Amino acid sequence: MTSFDDLPATSFLRVFAAPRDLTPHERDALAHRVETFLAGWRSHENPAAGRFAVLHDRFLVVAADERVTALSGCSKDALVGCVRAAGDALGLELVHSPPIVFRGADGIRSVDRAEFGRLVDSGAVRADTPVFDTIVTTVGAYRDGGFEKPAAESWHARAWKLAPAV
Repeated sequence: MTSFDDLPATSFLRVFAAPRDLTPHERDALAHRVETFLAGWRSHENPAAGRFAVLHDRFLVVAADERVTALSGCSKDALVGCVRAAGDALGLELVHSPPIVFRGADGIRSVDRAEFGRLVDSGAVRADTPVFDTIVTTVGAYRDGGFEKPAAESWHARAWKLAPAV
């Protein structure tokens, strides 16, 4: 796994979520494709300083030190294209309609928005349920606990009216 510890807090970050745990073969194939992409990743003809990690066998996290090369929209689109192609090759949706991912009693779960709402309504998901915020955009936010946090502290609380536990 790659560490982002030495990247500045302002570094670009993008999280892609798989709808289920990746098998070891899928994880290795995804890592190989992303490694190959990052070796040639460029922004306006300048090499991008990208790194990645596969976390919890569920998330692909890609970061780039923009002190080295500022990422253009085209370079970010190229990253999404790489991940989309990797997902297609593995039969996984990694780009469109990201699932809601949270820690349930039985481990990390991915569900669509409607199912997440039903779980909130039934009490299976509460304000203190850990959720993964796949829209975190910087390494600093990731480091500061912005990736996994209680639902009450995330955008999930606004979307499903999850009040903080009292």
